[in-house]
Amino acid sequence: MASVLLGVDVGTSSVKIVATGTDGALIAEATAPHALSTAGGGAEQDPDDWWRTVTALAPQVVAGHDVLGVAVTSQAPTLVPVGADTAATGPALTWLDRRAVDDARRLADIAPSRNGPDPYFGTGKLPWLRRERPDIAGRTHRVVAANGYIVLRLTGGFSLDDTTASLMQGFDEAAGRFDERLAGHGVELLPEVVAPTTVVGGVTSAAAAATGIPEGTPVVAGGSDAVGACLEAGSLAVGDPVVEMTGFSTVTMLPVAPGTHVPGFIHCRSALPSVDLLITAQVTSGAAVDWLNGLVDGSDLRESGPLLERDRPSRLTVVPSLAGERTPGWDPHARGTVDGIDLDTDAVELMLATLEGSALALADDLEQVRRHGFELASLRCTGGGARSPAWLQIKADATGLPVLRPAAGHGAAQGASYLAGVALGHYGAGEVRGFAAKIESRHVPDPALTARYREKLVRFRETVAFGRHR
Repeated sequence: MASVLLGVDVGTSSVKIVATGTDGALIAEATAPHALSTAGGGAEQDPDDWWRTVTALAPQVVAGHDVLGVAVTSQAPTLVPVGADTAATGPALTWLDRRAVDDARRLADIAPSRNGPDPYFGTGKLPWLRRERPDIAGRTHRVVAANGYIVLRLTGGFSLDDTTASLMQGFDEAAGRFDERLAGHGVELLPEVVAPTTVVGGVTSAAAAATGIPEGTPVVAGGSDAVGACLEAGSLAVGDPVVEMTGFSTVTMLPVAPGTHVPGFIHCRSALPSVDLLITAQVTSGAAVDWLNGLVDGSDLRESGPLLERDRPSRLTVVPSLAGERTPGWDPHARGTVDGIDLDTDAVELMLATLEGSALALADDLEQVRRHGFELASLRCTGGGARSPAWLQIKADATGLPVLRPAAGHGAAQGASYLAGVALGHYGAGEVRGFAAKIESRHVPDPALTARYREKLVRFRETVAFGRHR
């Protein structure tokens, strides 16, 4: 019987659970999708769908293993209203839900913070919930994050990890809590903020029966999926490589000094003391690829061979912003654009241009990171998007950076298991860095293609600007 640490990640499109050994090796994993409702301009999920998926997957992952502990990461900031009985009182308002634009702007006037006035940052959803969903708000005792909801179902305890809290608008970095000027605007519904390595409680008997995780197993507060991805990639300290994670969206994380502020970007605490994360983010890069692939029956347009046989850059320019955009423009109304399409365009070329569009947006973001004085030597790619050799090569050529895929490049769930190991003392940060040392694939930029993509970036920016002014 192997001793394992469990990592659970509640993503935007799926739940994943992994078990790793005390040597960091992957022992078992399972994943399953869940639905996202975007009706009426919102972006909601049923949090009980997450829990049902956890209870379906966990028994097969833990079977035959001695479970030492559990940590949960998730999409963030996604908020779930719950009652005093710990049951959800309404749907989760995901990070993608941008309906609280006016509320976010009002909160920024009351309590400015380094994360700006956009409903992505979560806090604006609290007064929006009270005003627009009074029936739900009236039954709500607490509002928890997505990972906090799974922790709640496992332990019965309310918590809000500080990596997620620090992603939210109005978080007071020095005090480690929300700005007192926001009292009365819904922040009082949030649980106590705790460190991501805090043991919130043990698995209850009911949760043990539902998941197969032994009763009493310690559960760690966990953090955002960005934190999990950095742990998995071994990027833990200032000066470590930038990490890119592509699933539904594309996010990059760079470890920086605490208190770092770059206007237009995202900032949060990391899982380890004295390190923050500077984050760039696209909204629907992975979702756009999956959407396009789903339009064609009987073939997979994501296959690397046909894509890399095409001339690059593509004749087309695609902006894959299908549900608003984040860094650096923060435009909730942005939508996708295809420029240059003609009667000779086929599905493979359209897929190539969509992959390039995401890579060009990434290159644009990273160029701005450099302009603010941060050196970037390579890019470590994780998550579902890292399974495509073609996409990794396109990212290398578009950014001009070597792209490395760690062998432990499955996504945030594996990093969550490492967080549990660190929190419970089974190993330290040095060992976690070693877990990520093995590189599965390396993609070196072609200088000639990088030069052409740099020229293409000019057209990409013009197309983005056109989309904003339609």
